[in-house]
Order: sequence, then structure tokens, then C-alpha cells
Amino acid sequence: MKAVPVNAEALRAAYTHGPGRVVEPGTSPRTAAPEGPRVPLTSLRGRFGAALARLLTDVATPLRWEPWNQYNDHRAYPSARAASTVDLVVEGRWLLDPVRRVLVGEGTPVIDGPVRVELVRRRDRLSPGYREFGDVLTELEVGHVAGALVEHAARLGLDARVSGLTVTVAFEGVADPAPVPLRSSGVGPRGVAADPRPLPLSVLQAVVEALDHPPAGSPVRDDLRHRLGVRNVVGVDDGWYAVDGGLRLVSPGPAVAGLQPVFGHPPGTIHVASMNLALVTTGDPAAAVASDGPDGYRALLRAAGATAQHVCTATARSGAFCRPARSTDDGPLEAMVGAPASHTLLYLLLVGRPRGTGFTYDLTPLETS
Repeated sequence: MKAVPVNAEALRAAYTHGPGRVVEPGTSPRTAAPEGPRVPLTSLRGRFGAALARLLTDVATPLRWEPWNQYNDHRAYPSARAASTVDLVVEGRWLLDPVRRVLVGEGTPVIDGPVRVELVRRRDRLSPGYREFGDVLTELEVGHVAGALVEHAARLGLDARVSGLTVTVAFEGVADPAPVPLRSSGVGPRGVAADPRPLPLSVLQAVVEALDHPPAGSPVRDDLRHRLGVRNVVGVDDGWYAVDGGLRLVSPGPAVAGLQPVFGHPPGTIHVASMNLALVTTGDPAAAVASDGPDGYRALLRAAGATAQHVCTATARSGAFCRPARSTDDGPLEAMVGAPASHTLLYLLLVGRPRGTGFTYDLTPLETS
């Protein structure tokens, strides 16, 4: 039997995740707490133990719980079904238990210099019904977590650099954390529908800035293609825009409303046509695999996830919500944004102003000491 080239296997995965993929209903498996000796994050030793504890707390641990919400575990990054499909392992020895805010492993870490945080995929935490597409959701989440580590490290005066599945954090510039503004999930925590009032121009500008100037160390790539649908933004015409060093109108007209027929959720769940912004990110899997080898397609997904993380953070700071989505009819959506034939859909982000104003939380990360 003739062996299949490794790169062909990588591309086969990309094509399986595209149009025609099968996703079935299912229940996410219950996840047991990791077993072993536990070290509270507040007990980390060394000159930079407290700085690492703050970073891990800010990024990976639940910031609040909403009992009325089907997926009530809110962290600094989005996770499909709140399944948390990425584990963080410090120096290859200590597994982070984010819910209990402890590291699980023998001994107590002494943090006196740069530290490696490994991102471990946990696809098994998603329902088997996702089949191969669960790999896509997991890889996107790896990108989100990596991007969040880079963002929060910068906020703490640290330096985080991503290489593959490893984030290296250096502590020489450790400082008091920059403040985080008040943010709200609104009454519909998943951003069911946007407020009908026009979206302030500042939100659109924040999205463009996040796309054009990602933080140093992030695993973003310049071979991602972004098209931004705009609806009801103060002073900006509706239509599809290219985001490539600025904002350039490429197709005027009702762009966002056209998403409803290709979106996988009904308006009663997520009213996509009410959104103010829709960011469609595509990429070329074959080109990525040709340039980067078998991991090229996964790296493309991670880059899309990291980019989405930066956009989510920018919109939150601007008072808007950003709802990542992958429940789409990919082919028609790719055609709608004029994607090259070699490209595949990587991610869709939906942005709007929250309708509710009564549920506002101070999401300033909790102190770790």
C-alpha cells in the first residue's frame, strides 16, 4: 500500500473541515479535576513567582460565574461550549487547574527567569458529535489562549512570545498592571442581538487597529485575509471592506444582512442580521502547508484564533461585544466576501453594541495575593 505524503494528510484535514462537514448533536463529556499534589498560584516562589501567578490567573481562570447562563464560565478568551479545550503546562511539569487556581505537580515552581508555558490540546472535552470539526474549534482556541497570554503579559509589563504550542514569558519589565475598563456581557451573554442604535465609529476603529497592529509576540500571520462587513456605523457606509493597512470599501451595500441565509443559527438564537460588524477571515491551507510543512494548516487556524482574540479584546474595551462563530455554510460565505478559490473559511466574528445595560461587571482581574 502506497504511503500518503504527510503534507497530503494535513490538507486532507483542511478539506474535511470545510463544506460538507458533518456535525451531530451531542453532550460534552464531564471533565474530572487533575490529580496530584497541588500548589496554589499564590505560593509560587522566586523573583517572578507573583508575576507568573497573576498572568495565569488573568488569562486562564474564570473571571465570574453566571448561573442563569447555559455556558456560565467566563474567562479572558472564548471557548466553544465553554469546554476549555486547552490546558496550560508550566515548564513541562505543572498542569494548571484554572478553576481551583492551582498548579498540579510535584514540588513548587521557582520562577527566577523566563518560563515556558505549553499549550496542550484537549479535543476530548468536546462532544464526539463534532467529529473532525472539533479539531478546528480546538486549534482556534489554542490561538485565543496564546493571544490572551501575549496581551495580558504586555499589560503586566512582561514579554510573551509564541512559537508553535509554546509561549515563553520573560519578566524583566514586570510592572503594576494597567487598568481594565468596565465591560458588560449584556442580558444575553452570547450577544443574541445587537442594540439597534448606530455603533460608535470608535468601535470600528478599534477593530481595524487590532487587525493592523497586533501585539508583538502574537502568532498572527500576514497570509490571513480579512473582509469586514459594516452595518449602521456612525459616519461609515454599509458594505464589505478590506482590512489591509486601513479600511477600504470593496463592495457597497447591505453586507451584514446577507449573512443570515448562510448562518447556522436562527435569529432567535443569534440574530446575525442585527450585528454592526462581521469579520470574515479566510486563508489558503495549501499555501500554508507548502511554506510551513504539515503544521501549516493548524498554524493558520491558530493565527486566526489569536487575531480574533485581539479583536475581541479591542471591542470589549470599546464597550461592544464580539461573538466568534463557526456555524456557517462555508462555500456561499467565502463567495460572498470574494475569497480566492484556494481559500477556506477560518473564522467569523460578530460585533455589536449590547442591548442590556443592567448587568455590568468589573472584569478587572482578581488579585492573586
